[in-house]
Amino acid sequence: MKQWFKKLFIAFIKARQAEADRRIAMMQLSRMSDRELNDIGIGRGDIRRVVYEDAPEEKEYISKEAKAKEYSKFGWELHKANHA
Repeated sequence: MKQWFKKLFIAFIKARQAEADRRIAMMQLSRMSDRELNDIGIGRGDIRRVVYEDAPEEKEYISKEAKAKEYSKFGWELHKANHA
């Protein structure tokens, strides 16, 4: 039981540190001018995606059904691509 709490606490600390690192990256990128962002190949609207795309919790596979259920909570729906 003691080991379980220790692992839980360590995971909690790592998650908080990772989130703090992402917030710092967001602040640093947000302070850059549009020209500086363009020089590194991102736009102002891409900052959040760039910062969070390497987050391990973001990479977990989510089925289309689960994603659709999550989106429906907000009144959104997934768009189906119709490629000819």
